[in-house]
Amino acid sequence: MARQVLSIRAAVVDHLRQYCMKQLPNEACGILAGQDQEITHFFPIPNLDQSPHSFQFEPRTYLDTIREIRKRGLDWIGIVHSHPNTDPVPSARDLANWHYPEKSYWILSLKGEQSRLSAYYIAKEKVVPVMYQIIVDR
Repeated sequence: MARQVLSIRAAVVDHLRQYCMKQLPNEACGILAGQDQEITHFFPIPNLDQSPHSFQFEPRTYLDTIREIRKRGLDWIGIVHSHPNTDPVPSARDLANWHYPEKSYWILSLKGEQSRLSAYYIAKEKVVPVMYQIIVDR
């Protein structure tokens, strides 16, 4: 399980926040990509569940996104989804459905006045918080 400090561009955080807000009241989801440990792209994927409590990638968009990431020469670094009404902590469902321990797992909480973004590595339902920095684009 990787434990490096990750970085994410501010423009990516803004993009994913806007996308997640548009998907309310349902959870939103997508893939985070970049190079090495720096996330430079957010690829939204429709939530097949259409639920405020769960998400599931729409299969065709998911496969197209993986192809696009490879085509651009990017690394698939992690996934992100929103929690419309709860804190940015993996739920029991999140833990049970996660099968990529080498990928980071990001949650954007839209609960309250201020959104909060948290990142983790998850392996065999063990959760390890990830330190990350936001890189301000110039």
